[in-house]
Amino acid sequence: MKRLALILIAVAVLAPAASASRRRSTHHPAPACSFSLVPVWGNGSVSPDGLTRALVLVYGQTQECSQWAAYSPVDWITVEAAPLAAQPGAFVTVSPNAAATSRTATLIIAGVRLAITQDGAARISPPIADNLLLNGTFDRNVSSWTWFSHFPNGIGTAEWSQFDANGSPASGSMLLRDSDFLAGQAYQQLQCVRIPTGGGFYEYGAKIRTGSAQGEMAIALLTYGSTDCSGNYNGRVEHWDRPQQGVWHSWKFSRPMPGSVRSALIVLASAADTPPFETWFDDVYLREVR
Repeated sequence: MKRLALILIAVAVLAPAASASRRRSTHHPAPACSFSLVPVWGNGSVSPDGLTRALVLVYGQTQECSQWAAYSPVDWITVEAAPLAAQPGAFVTVSPNAAATSRTATLIIAGVRLAITQDGAARISPPIADNLLLNGTFDRNVSSWTWFSHFPNGIGTAEWSQFDANGSPASGSMLLRDSDFLAGQAYQQLQCVRIPTGGGFYEYGAKIRTGSAQGEMAIALLTYGSTDCSGNYNGRVEHWDRPQQGVWHSWKFSRPMPGSVRSALIVLASAADTPPFETWFDDVYLREVR
């Protein structure tokens, strides 16, 4: 009886202490932290040139929610802390994209997903090896092409077009528009080049397209004994075609150059049956075949 009384006393003494301990260790749950992101360069789209330490601002940070992490799943994007006093954020660096195709990755910053899409590098029309003509691919304009006052020309316009024979978004073509068939002459653009080796074999051509069947287009090669296409020509070859509309076609011709030839004139022409008649020329070339 004495032993049982002692046990009961001990429980009675310890019980209040355990209850007090539970009250002192009551756990308050952490606040639910919610963040939002604002990329300062825009909506997540990045040019092929990339970004260097571009800022992403992190909003919603409080004293209780002051810790967050950032993660990049790809090696071409890096993320680092941006310890700004006014508004915390992260620095994002995107490497240049040399590929023609775009690429996409999703960053996680402060638990928020940020999708980044980087455009592919702009494709330029491939250069034409050993081309004697200047600006034959019309990447930016129609410079180096004109018409001579001593060469008869029709009525029309020549302008640069974004319509490229190779489908390149970074190049274009030359649009010839013949506006008046009553003039009796096709509208033309010309370029004179020196011939470095008379007596050789030369190749010339272009890619051509027409928007309608209301006319013809041509390429011609005239050769001269002078170095600047002055005086009378000593040789002339013309190629006329009425190609299937809406489709790019390739022209390729060749001929020997007499040893007396010192320059050559390439002529591109658009001749309307019913004006206006539009034609496109791209990848025009003249080169020696070795």
